[in-house]
Amino acid sequence: MSVDSAPPQPVRVAAVSMVTLLVGVALAVPFGLAADFELGAPEIALTLVLIGVYVRPQRALTATDNIEEISLDEVVLVAMLVVMAPAEVLGALALASIASSVAARRHIVKAAFNVGQLLIACVAGLAAASLFTGLPPHNITVSSVGTGMLATFLYGVCSAAIVRRMVSYATGAELKGSLRDVARQSSTRICAIALGGVGTLAVGASIYALPIVVVLVLFVQRAFASAMREVSARRHAERLQLATGTLRTQPSPEAVTDDLVKETKDLLAAQSVAVVQSEDHLPDNSISAAVGFERVLYATGRIGGGEWTVQERTTLQTLAGVAGDVLRSTQLIAELRTVTHSQSEGIIAVDLECHVTLANPAAVRMTGHKEEHNLLGRHMTEVCALKQGNRQIDFDTMVAEQQIAKDIDAVLVAPDLSGVDVAFSLTPLRMSGVHAGAVLVLRDITERRALQNAMAHRALHDELTGLPNRRLLLDRLDHALARLAKHDGQHGLLFVDLDRFKLVNDSHGHLIGDRLLIQVAHRLRRNLSEADTVSRFSGDEFVVLVEDVPSEDVLRKIGERLRKAIEPPFQIGDIEIHMSVVIGLALARPGQSRDDVLAAADTAAYAAKAAGRNAIKMASDDLLERARNRLHLESQLREAITNNRLEVHYQPIVTTRRARVVGVEALVRWNTEDRGVVMPKNFIPLAEESGLIVPLGQWVLNEACRAVQEWTQAHPNRRPLTLSVNLSALQFASPGLARQVSGALDASGLDPSQLCLEITESVLMTDLRSASRSVQALRDIGVRVAIDDFGTGYSSLSYLKHLTVDVVKLDGSFTAGLDHDLVDAEIVSAVLRLASALGIDTIAEGVETVSQWRLLEQMGCPLIQGFIAAYPLVATNFLEFWSNRERSLRAVLDSPRATAGAVEVLQSTGRGLSELDAMGTPLGGPPVGNGDLDELNVRDGI
Repeated sequence: MSVDSAPPQPVRVAAVSMVTLLVGVALAVPFGLAADFELGAPEIALTLVLIGVYVRPQRALTATDNIEEISLDEVVLVAMLVVMAPAEVLGALALASIASSVAARRHIVKAAFNVGQLLIACVAGLAAASLFTGLPPHNITVSSVGTGMLATFLYGVCSAAIVRRMVSYATGAELKGSLRDVARQSSTRICAIALGGVGTLAVGASIYALPIVVVLVLFVQRAFASAMREVSARRHAERLQLATGTLRTQPSPEAVTDDLVKETKDLLAAQSVAVVQSEDHLPDNSISAAVGFERVLYATGRIGGGEWTVQERTTLQTLAGVAGDVLRSTQLIAELRTVTHSQSEGIIAVDLECHVTLANPAAVRMTGHKEEHNLLGRHMTEVCALKQGNRQIDFDTMVAEQQIAKDIDAVLVAPDLSGVDVAFSLTPLRMSGVHAGAVLVLRDITERRALQNAMAHRALHDELTGLPNRRLLLDRLDHALARLAKHDGQHGLLFVDLDRFKLVNDSHGHLIGDRLLIQVAHRLRRNLSEADTVSRFSGDEFVVLVEDVPSEDVLRKIGERLRKAIEPPFQIGDIEIHMSVVIGLALARPGQSRDDVLAAADTAAYAAKAAGRNAIKMASDDLLERARNRLHLESQLREAITNNRLEVHYQPIVTTRRARVVGVEALVRWNTEDRGVVMPKNFIPLAEESGLIVPLGQWVLNEACRAVQEWTQAHPNRRPLTLSVNLSALQFASPGLARQVSGALDASGLDPSQLCLEITESVLMTDLRSASRSVQALRDIGVRVAIDDFGTGYSSLSYLKHLTVDVVKLDGSFTAGLDHDLVDAEIVSAVLRLASALGIDTIAEGVETVSQWRLLEQMGCPLIQGFIAAYPLVATNFLEFWSNRERSLRAVLDSPRATAGAVEVLQSTGRGLSELDAMGTPLGGPPVGNGDLDELNVRDGI
């Protein structure tokens, strides 16, 4: 065994080599001085064979710039140690080594080392064998052959160890690994020694066995050579693959060139490797391959001599081809890097095989790596993966087919990352018109996706409470109903409406109201299962969807649980608020639509609210029928307002003393084709709930102003009538009320002083300060303002001096008890005195008997209104009454009869009997008015 290395050698290696030679010679000299050289034909033949074996060894690569030469010298050496003297063996080994070095044109230092290490190994083997069996005699026996085999084995081990130690010393390679290689080669060495021993014994037994031994040795040599070539080829392929991988990881053209030279020199065991611009003036006995860009890779000085093999030429071409691709990529990458490194998007360039050739810092960071070199040269599948759902993007196909992708959303998955939302674009990369790979751009859209998710959540959830909103509830209800179409069952819906929530907002402000809603939502959610959906449907309304509810009783229990959950007081800061709810329940069954179910639950909640607060109602066919009728009535009312199918009736307002008509109150009536006359108590609440009261009230105002103005113009000689029109709470709260009233006056031409707008006491007292501003705005345009139903809302009379009103209309409930209830009489008397003191006119409503009229007259009430004077009349009947019936009405009142009840009431209020002298006995008789209308028509009105 011997080692070749490329010059120049370091001084220390040369020194060690010369020392090795001197030691070997020194150890061999004693054997030579004691020997008697008698070389015969066998000795010469064995020496020539040994020289031939050494001159044509099998080469196997071991370390950088070094090759190991392995021969079957052990086969010949066994016979030589048996047949020849030790000095002759030492001389033959030295001669064979020198011949081998000359043939291979080895460096003299290396040749000297090889001679020295062979001599040392041979002496060591002979010395060790002599300790066990003595030196072998010059005749062929089993004992001598055994001793020769042992000496040969020790020689081989010692030689290999010296060579490995020298390689480790010269190259810095790990000695431990080298010694393991020596141990692994022991089996080959033992086989060769056994072959040599058997052959020696066979020839010693019969000279005719020599041809057979020679053939056997040649056969084994061929087999061994073939095995060595296979091992060498495999190791060479592995190192070639490693070298090409290393080339792909280089970040710059300069680094690629340097690594190419290094790897080529190592793989080919060449003395010199370089990359030049052209093939001109290449050294003799060199091989070359084009790298690209008019550059050539060449190698020269084959260590160990001989011609370059096909494998070596192929290796050079492979390295040059890979390097050319990498150089093209790195050159382009070098140009791109200055641009890409400043980008916030991750940019990765790949070659045709989808190996990474460039990665900017953003890409390195996004894929969870620390440095760019961790990505370079690796296949994209090793770096990261892009997934859309369960499908992984196939980069190899996209790159090969030159596909283009732009801003496609995906999830970036890397070895150390769980997943990052990205948008990626892929563009084919071309160089000099040739497809060279692709560029992948990764944009982190985590914030955008988070914003999209937040927007989607906001679109489907209530911003205040975090509960699902109407849209999400309807979507889940649709899905639940769709399941009912395939599977039998039923779902429950609970419509939860807070009682008096507006009062909380008005009393404590909307901030407290919002915090209350949040706590209500929390209580509802806490008392439902995770599978149930509780949503905020509107301001103070919540809807709960309970899927697969077993029965109506279970749904009732859930509703009761929610109702009780709201009962405990809510603590918001220092404020304690008690709340209650009404809950409408409905069961969704197969075949129903979501509108059907929602309408049923809403109707049930409406019925619960009508029945009283803190109640629960289950939807029924009867409730639904009433709701449908109500909805139909609302539709008809809307159509009637739009098409002027309503009527205004006018009830006279007369003076108490002279029964003179001084004004009218406009009252709306609705006469339908299918229902006949619809009483105001049946459609006015409906109009208020649906919001139709605003257009309805405006229509009444416009129509009444027009009619009264026509009468004023038609009777210029009469005192103009005053017109009283009721304002609903919604109308009074409208910011544009004064503008709307002015519009009605302008359109009709009615003098503002003729119009009196009636507002109920409860509406005025809801917000006294705001009401005062609204009243003043109406009075500023010349309109008079009256308090309607006075005395029913608040017991205190002191607020009259804070409201600049013109008229007080005494509620009919006090008038009705005037002639038989002393308390009512006292209240009426007090109101009349207070109004007179404040300069406010008083109108007594609901006057039905002559005794009531006479008492009011005696108490000083200036005006009355009621069916004692007239029922509400259509316009034509009112004009007739105004023209012809005032005198007859006064004549009845001036009759000498009076009621006994009137006398008693006046006496109880402290008035003298003298005031009753003119009243006489009770009048009796029917009231004067429009006898064709029933009493209910008289009492009801807007």
